[in-house]
Amino acid sequence: MNSTPASVNQQSSHDGSRLRLDNEIFISYSRKDQSFVKTLDAALRQLNRNPWVDWDDIHKGEEWWAAIQRGIEGANTFIFVVSPDSVASSVCRDEIEHAVKHNKRLLPILRREGFAPEQLHPAIASHNWLFFREIEAFNSAFSELIQAIDTDLDYVRAHTRLLVRAIEWQTKAQNQSRLLRGIDLDEAKQWLVQGNGKDPQPTALHVQYIEASLQAETAQLRARQKAKWIVSLTTVAVNMVLVIAGCSWFYNYVTEQSWQRVQENLESAFKAGLIGIDGDDFEELSDLDDDGSPMDSEYYQEHQDWLHTVHAAFPRAVLRTYIQAEAANEIIWIGDSSRATQTVGIQALGSYSTQFNTSYSPNYGKPRELEDMSLSALGTQISEAVNIVITQPYTDEFGTWVSAYGGPIRDSDGEAVGGLRVDFREDYVRQVQQDARQGLMVIYVISFIWLLLLSSIILRVTRPAEDRLTRSQRQ
Repeated sequence: MNSTPASVNQQSSHDGSRLRLDNEIFISYSRKDQSFVKTLDAALRQLNRNPWVDWDDIHKGEEWWAAIQRGIEGANTFIFVVSPDSVASSVCRDEIEHAVKHNKRLLPILRREGFAPEQLHPAIASHNWLFFREIEAFNSAFSELIQAIDTDLDYVRAHTRLLVRAIEWQTKAQNQSRLLRGIDLDEAKQWLVQGNGKDPQPTALHVQYIEASLQAETAQLRARQKAKWIVSLTTVAVNMVLVIAGCSWFYNYVTEQSWQRVQENLESAFKAGLIGIDGDDFEELSDLDDDGSPMDSEYYQEHQDWLHTVHAAFPRAVLRTYIQAEAANEIIWIGDSSRATQTVGIQALGSYSTQFNTSYSPNYGKPRELEDMSLSALGTQISEAVNIVITQPYTDEFGTWVSAYGGPIRDSDGEAVGGLRVDFREDYVRQVQQDARQGLMVIYVISFIWLLLLSSIILRVTRPAEDRLTRSQRQ
């Protein structure tokens, strides 16, 4: 080839930085073979094969060697017209070097002889030639050329397309926006595998470009998966917090309701016991001589029978009546539902029973509410209201209790002559708590099932699908 370059697209872009794929063939030749090349060009264009040729392809102001490089890179096939002049041309040799660098398919065609074999570029010398000498029939040779061009055409076109994109990626400082994604990346991987043993072979740039695309997609998939896990774990954590908060609230609610139930039952037992106590008879009972037996007193028997009647209605309640002792911090027990009478035998609560007319100091090891059970604390004025004090659960030497005391018991003149105390035994308090726990257990089971179901759904959603990364690892 002479000093004039021989290879630029007739339809090259005005943007010199872009490679074009609308020309499939690059023709490298010497100007002295221009007449033949025009014939070849016309024949190729009749078959819609657009070759790069040199007569009017370089646009004004476009750097000619960069245009030649782009023409070679964007072509599927590199045709070299072999003649003494092209073999001797340094420009033609540079064109061959650039084609070899990018593993282009080389198709040498012999037009004129008369050169030394050692002058040939090794890449040209190593390929099979097609003969287009004047002595050969053009149509026959041209048919062989088309057949060679169309061999593995899809593979070769992919080679060119991926090369163009790889070069653009490289010239743009390996910007990730130029990398392959999705179906393009899947096809590129398959093409790379198919390239084993085919001509032309993928270039190192091909491999680097596809590997960079795979790495970018892997990183992107992992980032998305990480984001999914963060969202999933956050969702599970929020739901756990909500469930725990809900269960805590429900626990407090049930506890409050169970305690309210105990209080209501205490109050009911207390009011029931207070209704049946006649204040005047109670005053007579409390004035019995200490040396006399209370069993001989009609007032005592009636009083005890009434306490036992209330106890029968509230089996877990222990009812006791008392009067004020001389000491401000002491009371004297009068009636007790746990004592035996002539009509009622000894109860299972006998170990808890008190003795008639015995003193008791309620501030010993008891809750603050029991420290003052004096009649003065209950009020001595005539009032229709019933004054009831309910304690928090406490434990003494007999067990765990919840107590209510007050009244007072009034005589016909409205004076306070005594008080009433009702104790609920430990097993009743425990039973109420157990009922509350059973209700909570149902809520906990439902919450656990909900969290398990939610976690299963989230894990199913965030589980990596049969995505490109997984397929790539299998291949």
